[in-house]
Amino acid sequence: MHTIDAVFDWFLSATTRGSLLILAVLLVQIALGKRMPAGWRHALWLPVLFVLGSPVLPPSPLSIENGWTAPGSAPVSFATELIPAESAAPALPMDSAPERQPVPWTTVAGWIWMSGAILAMLICVISCAAALAGFRRRSPPLPVELHREIQDAARACGLRRVPRVLLSAAVPGPAMTGVLRPLLLLPASFEETFDREERRLILLHEFNHVKRGDLVVNGLVVCLLALHWCNPLVWFAFRRFRADRELACDSAVLAGCQGDDRSRYGHALLKVERAAHPEPWRLGFLGLVGLFGRGGLLSWRITAIAGHRRASPVWNFAGPGLLLAIGFAGATRAQNEPAVAGGQQILIEAKFIEVPADRPIEIKSEGITYDPEKGSSVFAGDSGVIDQIAAIPGADVLSAPSVLTLSGRKAVIEIGTPKPDEAGKPRFIGTRLEVQPTLAEGKIHLALHANRTQQITVGGTTTSSENELKAELTVASGDTVLVTSLNPEAGQASAPGRRLLLTVQTRLGDDGDLTRARLEKIVIPSIELRSASLTDALAFLRERVRELDPEKKGVNFVYIPAVDAPEPQLTVSFKQIPLTEALGYFAELSNLELEFGDAAVVMRPPSGVPAAEAQPSQKASAKSATVAADIVLPQVEFAGTPLPWALQFLQSRSLELDPEKKGLNLILNAPGEPLADEIRITLTLRNVPLSEALRYVAELSHLKLRYDEDAVVLFRQ
Repeated sequence: MHTIDAVFDWFLSATTRGSLLILAVLLVQIALGKRMPAGWRHALWLPVLFVLGSPVLPPSPLSIENGWTAPGSAPVSFATELIPAESAAPALPMDSAPERQPVPWTTVAGWIWMSGAILAMLICVISCAAALAGFRRRSPPLPVELHREIQDAARACGLRRVPRVLLSAAVPGPAMTGVLRPLLLLPASFEETFDREERRLILLHEFNHVKRGDLVVNGLVVCLLALHWCNPLVWFAFRRFRADRELACDSAVLAGCQGDDRSRYGHALLKVERAAHPEPWRLGFLGLVGLFGRGGLLSWRITAIAGHRRASPVWNFAGPGLLLAIGFAGATRAQNEPAVAGGQQILIEAKFIEVPADRPIEIKSEGITYDPEKGSSVFAGDSGVIDQIAAIPGADVLSAPSVLTLSGRKAVIEIGTPKPDEAGKPRFIGTRLEVQPTLAEGKIHLALHANRTQQITVGGTTTSSENELKAELTVASGDTVLVTSLNPEAGQASAPGRRLLLTVQTRLGDDGDLTRARLEKIVIPSIELRSASLTDALAFLRERVRELDPEKKGVNFVYIPAVDAPEPQLTVSFKQIPLTEALGYFAELSNLELEFGDAAVVMRPPSGVPAAEAQPSQKASAKSATVAADIVLPQVEFAGTPLPWALQFLQSRSLELDPEKKGLNLILNAPGEPLADEIRITLTLRNVPLSEALRYVAELSHLKLRYDEDAVVLFRQ
């Protein structure tokens, strides 16, 4: 995913969530009506501003999003055709024509949105600067008496510093501007238009904007308007936000006024309306916060002034409670709680295997139970059941998805693609598996619901065939369930002579399963490799994952070679393949085992095969390799640096960046040799795992790496 795609995805999410929250705020305001004080009406817009501008929303168990994103209940879907594993990774012909790539409409839309946001911000900045320059060109000196009135009003409002003042014939009405340094704008006819008491009330209104921080918030709102320029609901919300802001300031001024002052204040508003010619929204977009108002807004404010009452003490508790409720519900994201009692993490691994229909299925395993009505067999213990099925001549593993869920939560796995039915309407063709595991007394109770939909073509006529299975079973962690009844009647199979077997294996999850479940959601659009080393293939995947990972965490891959084994060379071609499946194919083609850890995905030699130069134990090697992969160096700059100095720098950085403050010891097998001091390293890296930096250093030095328990050794064979 390109950077523009990621930013555009954030915009779509923020503007959608913000629009829903805007509607919620409007409904609350309509429901409460005049009973709600003006100050709290204005405060309700703060969660909306937070949602529209925050890059990341905090999690909360009270978020309304929890209602549709319950932990473990989200389906894992793959909109791809089922294809045999043997044909999933074909070698690319050297003379193959380049495939025509679809138009990246998301990227195009992202650039249009970004261009509009930049243009809107430039218009705002340029217009504001031009307006202020025009005000200053027609600025007479400030009268001494008016300056004294301004100082008195500032002190009465509780301001520590008197704002700067600009008197100008070009200013249409009293207003405040400036984010960090407030500037009071007054029309040149301010003294002639308003009497002394009206001037005092107007100045109190403007200074209340400064006291409440409205100038800073208004600057933020202008930026958000530029970002969400294409959302009309945001523009409407800005208008309502500005109206509520003015009502809140009116209320603050009237709180210290007598009965006669209300009438004077209303007359002052009418005079400002007659003098102010520009549209209020235009002045607001220029960053001005003022007393101006027209039409319905002015009528609304006059009515509020006439009927002003002190807020009930109940709102001292109801106001914060309502604001917190809207904030926690709408301005937070779903919180996926970790596994707790009654919600243990359970990993569900499914395999879709196609075998010849005429091949008998004979499984050797202890504790076999078979229910012909349910068409399912349960094999107690993991005794190679899946391997026996995969070993059937002609068997193809079509797909092997997995999902991590919680006890009592339903997990859904879909393998297939939408296709037009007889009427031309799209219909999902493939297999849908619903599994709801419940942990009780050390056993896992499974509620299975499998549904397979196929398109059958007979004599040129295409019809749909559907097969369904429901079963409830109790298994132990690691047991395998074999489903055999999802095939159509004889002679109706879409793949003549083939039948589909579905295996489901469940076991209690761990930290490595969390990593696997996260990576299962990442789908790589395309992988095209020709005679690429495994190291280069993993580097390619690492870069793609950084772009596609929704959580923007990425993943570290660690390759531990076997003794005296050449590095595997891969030639593969994949389209729309889940990351975990791609890693599985890489490991299978390289004759390596795949291990998902909390900090990294490790590819290691199979059990019984020693790793290259791994002296203490394979476990010790994995520990140090994982630590090195987990430490990410923000920047590495070597320009002709001696090898010992480079290793000393990497060791000190590992100590600084290691969360446990242990770091790794980097050992040169013979640091006293003149050859070691003569080796010079020139290297520039950004945001790279320590393991990758060490690999590059070793390659440039023509040395080998060995991961020991608490150290990494560079040596020469």
